Amino acid sequence: MRLNKLLCLAAVVFSMNVQAQDLKILVDKKGRVGFADQNGTEVIKCQYESAQPFKDGVAIVAKSGKSGMIDATGKVVLPLKYTQIQSWNDDLYLIKDGKKMGLADHQGSIVLPANYSHISKPNCYGRALIALGGTATVNEKKTYMVNAKYGIIDAKGNMLVSPQYRGLYEFSYDGTRKYPYYEGKRLEYSYHYTTDTLLTDCSFLGFGNNGSSIYGCGVMDGNGKELVKTGLYDFVMQPRSGMVRYYIIKKKETLCGYHDTNSGKGFQAAKFTSHIDNIKFWSHGDFFGDIAPVNGSSWSFIDKNGTVLRSGYSSLKHSQTLGLWAAKNASDKWEVFNEANGNEESLSGFGDISFPEKEGDKEVFSVKKDGKYGCVNRKGETVVPFQYEQTLANIYDFVAVKKNGKWGAVSADNKPLIPTEYAGVVFPSERGANHLWVMKADSLYYHMDLATKKVSKVGYKVVYNFENGLAYVVPQALKVEDTPVNRAQMFAPNTLKATIDALDLSKHTGAFVNILNIKDELVFDLPVSTMYMDAVRKEILKRNGKPLTQGEKKNLLLNVTRENRSYNLNSTLGEEEWNY
Repeated sequence: MRLNKLLCLAAVVFSMNVQAQDLKILVDKKGRVGFADQNGTEVIKCQYESAQPFKDGVAIVAKSGKSGMIDATGKVVLPLKYTQIQSWNDDLYLIKDGKKMGLADHQGSIVLPANYSHISKPNCYGRALIALGGTATVNEKKTYMVNAKYGIIDAKGNMLVSPQYRGLYEFSYDGTRKYPYYEGKRLEYSYHYTTDTLLTDCSFLGFGNNGSSIYGCGVMDGNGKELVKTGLYDFVMQPRSGMVRYYIIKKKETLCGYHDTNSGKGFQAAKFTSHIDNIKFWSHGDFFGDIAPVNGSSWSFIDKNGTVLRSGYSSLKHSQTLGLWAAKNASDKWEVFNEANGNEESLSGFGDISFPEKEGDKEVFSVKKDGKYGCVNRKGETVVPFQYEQTLANIYDFVAVKKNGKWGAVSADNKPLIPTEYAGVVFPSERGANHLWVMKADSLYYHMDLATKKVSKVGYKVVYNFENGLAYVVPQALKVEDTPVNRAQMFAPNTLKATIDALDLSKHTGAFVNILNIKDELVFDLPVSTMYMDAVRKEILKRNGKPLTQGEKKNLLLNVTRENRSYNLNSTLGEEEWNY
């Protein structure tokens, strides 16, 4: 019986939603707004100052400067008492009562009362920042709430962390290859601008009473459970395997250690006679599984009690995707072991080793044996013969190889991709890429089609890997400012690490690029600021990547830059500013 009632209710709601979507906005002779059916017959009286189309069975309407919501019958489901109502996500509306904000669902039910000074848009993980109190303040032309207390809600408006913290920060600072962290995520200070969204899934957060610094923050989980008290440590890293890596900073000393979130106790693992800003090496690492690396006179590995399990290593490598460590011992051989401290004998004993770099890569390892490089699988079986001067890490099942001083590439199962006759090769930035870049002796990059093995005749001094059939390039004739390296994973002469992530061109607003298609046609040869390059590419893709006329190029640039252009009302626009 109860099921039948629920089904009937669902049918009624569905019917009302369908009916609502058929209603159109109607304006009478006095400018009042209502709704009419498909025949133009008024079904909701024209009595409002404004109205928005129906969505999911409700419409936002306004009268006497106040907004509310009605259903398809004209019934008010959310009182007309709010200064503004707008979509927050697919399920909820942001409601504003003066300077206070809240959330309501599509049935007009209040999910969060309008008591909050700020509610951010939910991010891709369904997390949003919420604030109580504070004063709107401007910094760099952007608004934030100074002295507010912050919390976290989910996409349904559920309160995960109550707004009681003046300092609430995410573990969003990526310490990859940055000393002294080198791995892991550190807390990052944020003003919490009202136009920003959160950056992470908020599984862990830093908190404190200081709204202007991450110094001395404690740690909580994503539901507000406090794991580390405030003031214990100066800087903390994101928890891993139940352990928090910490730093205590003194004027001429840095203490490094770990805090066990289960026992609530911490211990010091290393001490360096330098301020943290002067440490130019990896100090200690996160716990992955049961072990963590600690630096000193040499590298050692400890367990969660601080007991040393391994020691005497000069260098380390780590694969988070495979859960493997490699450590170079006193005999200059690499020992490989897993995160439970178990030995990987088949991968140990080589003069060099590089792990596969990307999730989903075949377990093919670049190694050095008897002075030659090749590749082996997880069992230690040879996959790429030991005949090269160097083989680099497997990236998207692409292995760069060097022979007779020249570079080329093979696949992770030893199929030839690029002949060994180039000064350098650019690694792909996606799996299955068929269009790559090679460097010739002139230090310019040329497009290679892997299917045909053809190489373009025109070289470029800066390149970006192909995506959706288009690539950003900087021709020789185009002036480049502030673009010292390519945005690609690349190998070029004299680089020690072939898999570096090069600088992001989009951060260099002084740089300009052109856009190339896989036919080696410059589909856009007007200089495009890196600030707008993605917007321009999006417009070109709408035109199927075809070359444009000069007029079309000019108009496209005018369109994508229009929000950032301004004109003096007393001036006359030149011909070049007209969009035809």
